[in-house]
Amino acid sequence: MGLNFKKKVLLLLISWFLIQTGCWDHIEAERLGIIGIIALDQAPEGRLRVTVQIINPKALAGGGQTGGAGGVSGAARPYRNVSAEGNTIIECIRLLSLHAPYRLFFAHNQTILISEELARNRDIETIVDFFDRNQQFRRNNYVLVSRSDISSVMGLPGETQVPATQRIPSILRQQYVSSFYPNVKLGDFLENLECDGRDVYAMGIQIEPNEAEVREQLAGGSDSDSEDPRTKTIGKLVKVGGTAVFRGNRMAGWLNERESRGLLWVNGQVKGGIITVPCSLEQTPGQNKTIAMEIHHNKSRIQPEFIDGKLSIIVKIDAVVTIQEVLCMEDLGKPAFIESLKEVLAGAIQAEVEAALAKAQHEYQSDIFGFGLAVHRKYPAIWKELKPDWTEIYSNLPVYLEIDARISRSGLITKPVEVNP
Repeated sequence: MGLNFKKKVLLLLISWFLIQTGCWDHIEAERLGIIGIIALDQAPEGRLRVTVQIINPKALAGGGQTGGAGGVSGAARPYRNVSAEGNTIIECIRLLSLHAPYRLFFAHNQTILISEELARNRDIETIVDFFDRNQQFRRNNYVLVSRSDISSVMGLPGETQVPATQRIPSILRQQYVSSFYPNVKLGDFLENLECDGRDVYAMGIQIEPNEAEVREQLAGGSDSDSEDPRTKTIGKLVKVGGTAVFRGNRMAGWLNERESRGLLWVNGQVKGGIITVPCSLEQTPGQNKTIAMEIHHNKSRIQPEFIDGKLSIIVKIDAVVTIQEVLCMEDLGKPAFIESLKEVLAGAIQAEVEAALAKAQHEYQSDIFGFGLAVHRKYPAIWKELKPDWTEIYSNLPVYLEIDARISRSGLITKPVEVNP
């Protein structure tokens, strides 16, 4: 009994000690400015502009009244954007504290947004150095380059009252639905930046018109002249798509959605999406006879070959799809047709990869595929000789594609619906 009593006392003392020592710097949530997005933009005279989105937890919990811009009253707006200009990110953050009656807290930040102008004009390693050193920024933060004005991306209200802090990461988590842009996290971005023989890339984001609402207005569904000026942003959407390509430490240009998926095919990162192919290779232009297939699997391997003093790259791509929609009256139960369809599918994948290769190799001279890294790993001595002239070598490097395309299922039917005469 005495031993049990001593154990209880000892546990109480340990618990008290942990409470006293573990919470010495504790700050109540109400006294924290919880940041969801940090955005970096070019400011005049070569300076930097940092904008953060501070979350209003009470409004997000549904405590506000609807009305006003974006359907939320000013008092219950779910976020507040504040900006400061300086020479460094940390200087800007310290200046932001002059506007905030609470400590800025970045541990819940999910998105790092970089303007296209800044990415083109400032060395990328100087931009991300702060995030690499600061322990509050987790490695799973998304890294994006904005083609639209930063303030428009962060300030666009939505009918669902969801701020950009939540909306953008939610969109990014659906990347596999299309595979039209790379899913780049801060940890991957920093790791690739330090790789010898690989250039970095990031997701693209921009503001686009909401075509459905634009059509409604054109059809007379609303009178734009009578609209409340606070709702002028209605008719626009945040769209994630495309890829910002860097050459060395500066942004070089963009890949469109098709070229972006070509990059992902090479890297084995196509997790889903729809690829539409013609019903046959002999199909004449203008015929709307196509088959839509959903991508279920993608693996790839980059294999450098150095033969007789000449370097080349072989890219092996495996893809598995299922048939989702058929616009040609063909019997999918015929093995000969499926074999021909696999050939058409391989050609469609090859076209996307070649589009990405043409842009990256010849226009941007950016090794976003990591061919140099593959050479470095397989032929370290040869890489040492090639490295000083790699940009020129890379832009003229022969790349051969070997694509194994497979169709796993054709849906619930093999024969199309036939209409009785």
